[in-house]
Amino acid sequence: MRNDAAFEQGNQLLAAGLGEQAIACFDACIAANPADWQAWLNRGNARMMQCQPDQALEDYLQASAINPHAASIKVNLAVLLKDLGELALADALLREVLAQAPDHADAWSNLGTVCYYRADYAQAIACQQQALALAGDSPARLNNLAMACIAARQPQQAEQQLRQTLALPGAGAVCRFNLAIALLMQGRYAEAWPYYEARWDGMMQPRWREQRWQGEALGQRTLLLWAEQGLGDTLQMVRFVPWVRAANPDARIVLAVQDSLLRLFAQLEGITVQPLSGAQPAFDCQLPLMSLPGVLGMDLATLPRTPYLHSVLAVPPRQLPENGRLKVGLVWQAVPLGGGIAELARQGRSVPAAALLPLRAVSGVDFYALQPGEVDPLLADWVQPLPLQDFADTAAMAMQLDLLITADTAALHAVAAMGKPVWVAMRAERAPFFLYQGEHSPWYDSLQLFCQPVPGDWTVVGQTLASALQQRCHSLLS
Repeated sequence: MRNDAAFEQGNQLLAAGLGEQAIACFDACIAANPADWQAWLNRGNARMMQCQPDQALEDYLQASAINPHAASIKVNLAVLLKDLGELALADALLREVLAQAPDHADAWSNLGTVCYYRADYAQAIACQQQALALAGDSPARLNNLAMACIAARQPQQAEQQLRQTLALPGAGAVCRFNLAIALLMQGRYAEAWPYYEARWDGMMQPRWREQRWQGEALGQRTLLLWAEQGLGDTLQMVRFVPWVRAANPDARIVLAVQDSLLRLFAQLEGITVQPLSGAQPAFDCQLPLMSLPGVLGMDLATLPRTPYLHSVLAVPPRQLPENGRLKVGLVWQAVPLGGGIAELARQGRSVPAAALLPLRAVSGVDFYALQPGEVDPLLADWVQPLPLQDFADTAAMAMQLDLLITADTAALHAVAAMGKPVWVAMRAERAPFFLYQGEHSPWYDSLQLFCQPVPGDWTVVGQTLASALQQRCHSLLS
């Protein structure tokens, strides 16, 4: 027999976002009746809320053992499997549900999300549209459809769906943030920046909230600017720091960044650069770096595009030979993110070493790995490793290169910020700050994009890069 009072209280706590307390209620239900599959299912849901995927999986499997036909169990288990990166298993479970219940809107919506992560965006859009047709508009369903449209490089459609979403009650910060992405991809920066701030409304946890700088004159106050996201984001946004310095000559400007950028950023005149991991600095006001362009009112017309970084090392880690051959750096691997669906997204930005093999046939070129670590075995006999400890080393080696061919990684921003030629092997989905169409970036004049024709197809990109490199070599020799 079920403990009805505990079950209802657990559901109420779960709906209120109080996962830990809900777990205790469902514990009582399971103790009273170990065959209560709904208590097992709901405890799994609470554990998902508490970011306890392993325990949630155990609960879902126990619920499924008691009631193997329950669609709700299969759908929730599929969501967990998707989060773990087990997309094929999640896909199979959801299709099993839909074979039994073709009008199960949640199954359609979650299948659309699985298709999104499998880079089958046409199918993802179709699934989300089916979910909307069955269950009507909701912030979650419209947001899911918009995300698929963004990935399919249909930002105008995504914008329409997200504005529709924001007119509904319960639309959260993620909807406002995704609207920012849709607008950024269209180059409508002035409209995008206010929505981009939604990342702090539960999506990300800021290091500091108080005393936020709004762009007013600083006088003699101290402003702390701090890195908030990846290394590439920091390298891209640091271009605005000299603007702040020039506009506030009497202020003290402190820049807190990742350790691997400290030596490189020592070149920023009048800026106190310190590790983000160090002790909290004293400041009068603060701002995360990714908020700087919004505070400064940047749009495509005012975006600074001139080089803003250079090498700071008098002696590079290695002196490359002057032998008349073209010197080309290679970066193919994005930084690992630790597994699950986030790691799948990282792999989507990385270029498989096999796709770069056509470059080997280009004559008159020496290739160097401008990424730390061992060179992939497929590349090891023709790509030379370099001694890289941080981005000061990266910049010093890049100064000696004629060209960098890279995946969408931090090296892209470091080298393009120096004005060096950079060719980017870019996934079909592209990236928000590089717009949804075109071969060039509004952020770097020296950068050219080589995009996948369809998601996942790196073979064509590698062949196109090899052809372009061969033409570059011929033009230099002629």
